[in-house]
Amino acid sequence: MLKIGEKGRVIIALMLTFGVLAYLVQGDRQGTKPTGVDLPLERPVQQASQADTSGATKVAAPIKDQAAVAGPKAEDILKEASSKAEGGAAFFIEYRLERDRQRSQQIALLKQIIDNPNSGGEGKQEAQKRLVELTQQMDLEMQLEKLIVAKGYKDAAVFIQPNAVNVIVMADKFGDEDANKIGDLVSRSTGRPREQVSMIHKK
Repeated sequence: MLKIGEKGRVIIALMLTFGVLAYLVQGDRQGTKPTGVDLPLERPVQQASQADTSGATKVAAPIKDQAAVAGPKAEDILKEASSKAEGGAAFFIEYRLERDRQRSQQIALLKQIIDNPNSGGEGKQEAQKRLVELTQQMDLEMQLEKLIVAKGYKDAAVFIQPNAVNVIVMADKFGDEDANKIGDLVSRSTGRPREQVSMIHKK
C-alpha cells in the first residue's frame, strides 16, 4: 500500500481546496450572467430620465420668453407717447423714450434667456438671433430718421418690427407724394415690401 507523507497530504489538501474554490467561482460567474429578470435593474431610471428630457424639450417657452422674442408693439408705444404729448417736438421725444424703454426691457429678457443655464438650446439660439437682429434694427431706425429729416421734414420716428415698419413724420403738410417718397426709402433700406410700411403724420 502506497504511503503518503505529511508533505503529500498537504499538497493534496491544497489541490482539493483550489479545486473547490475554482468550482465555486465558476458557479458564481454562471449565476451572475444577465437574465431576462436581472437585466433591467437600471433601465427604469434611464428611461425615466430620458422621458424627463424629452418632455422638457416639448414644454412651451414661458410667456416672458415669447414676449422677449416678439418685442414691444407699435400701438402701445404710440399710445403711451400720445398720452404724454399730442404733437410737436415733445411727442417725438416721448415716442423715442418709450420705444427705447421697451426695447431695453426686451434686450434684458433676451439676455436672461441666453445666460440662463436651464434654457433649451433652440430657445437660446432664437434669443441670440433676435438680439442681433434687434441691434441692427435699432441702428437702422436711427439712420432712417436722419435721412427723412435730411429730406426737409421737421422730425421723424421709425419703429421696425418683425412684420411691419412704422414711420411717424412731423410736417406741416404731408400728402400722397410724401408718403410714397418716404415709403420707398424705408422699403429699400429695410428690405421690407412697401405694404408693410405704414406712416403717421404729426404736426
